[in-house]
Amino acid sequence: MLILIYNKEMAFPLIKRIFKPLEIYILTVAFFFSVSFDRNLNLEDVEDSPVKKLLENIHLILDSFTNYEHPFGALFLIFILGLIIWGLLGKESRLASDIYGIILSFAWFLELISMNLLLVSPLKDPVLLLVELVLFVPIVLIGFSWWYWRLNYLSRIGKGKEAISFDKKPTPFSYFAKTASVVVSDTTEHGVCETEVARMIRILNGFVVLDIFGLTLSRAVGLVIT
Repeated sequence: MLILIYNKEMAFPLIKRIFKPLEIYILTVAFFFSVSFDRNLNLEDVEDSPVKKLLENIHLILDSFTNYEHPFGALFLIFILGLIIWGLLGKESRLASDIYGIILSFAWFLELISMNLLLVSPLKDPVLLLVELVLFVPIVLIGFSWWYWRLNYLSRIGKGKEAISFDKKPTPFSYFAKTASVVVSDTTEHGVCETEVARMIRILNGFVVLDIFGLTLSRAVGLVIT
């Protein structure tokens, strides 16, 4: 019995240490979806046009982030692994984590532009845009959830007021629910934006969700017509 209790006492700190870089794990899941988005963006399925040239330029930028064979991509991968190891060692990395999130947000912005450009491009494979949309949905969910969570960081450590208030103590899932319910009014259950920055993020979140819905509907109608 004593051995069992001792093993549990030893296990809890180990589990806590493993989940210490949970923020990095979640951001990295979104990063892998970005990698899949970039790999699936086969521009050979896009007819030649000025828009295709712009897509090629965006693809080159995205490839530098997501391809480990690219010098910057290799450094970025080392940076991610370093953040995970640093977290497993129990160290704080607030600034580095923010840099990670901002770099990914820039990549997500380029991916959003890519999908809108694909809509107005003549495509050889009409399914291409739909596949990219499917890969982008988890990115939106994780990306905006991270921004909402980050806005409340100071309040969680007792150094500021909540940027987003909930009727109960929020969990990481609360911020995912906030992102998923952004098209409805703010509620205390899903979080009420209390600051101008939080409201701006919510407006942007709503715009992206509506944009994805519009892209999906447009492409689906196009496939039915063809």
